[in-house]
Amino acid sequence: MLIDWKKIKARRILREGKIKIDFETETKIYFKVFSKEEHSVIYDKIKKSFNCDCKWFSLKARECSHILAAKMYLEKIKKQSI
Repeated sequence: MLIDWKKIKARRILREGKIKIDFETETKIYFKVFSKEEHSVIYDKIKKSFNCDCKWFSLKARECSHILAAKMYLEKIKKQSI
């Protein structure tokens, strides 16, 4: 069985309140994510895509724990507004 460390880290970031929406425009949502370092995650509403400034995302061009935490955060907000 493989352990999904990204998911574990993303849940911890969310649970510990280490993510927030910095600001939002018509086309983008800007997040601040606090883990070992502060990271910026940007959600493009038009392209429906995420970008992160972390090394993992830059090198691998794959979803990182910071992006996963941002997705979970958006889901949490969506559920709370229902």
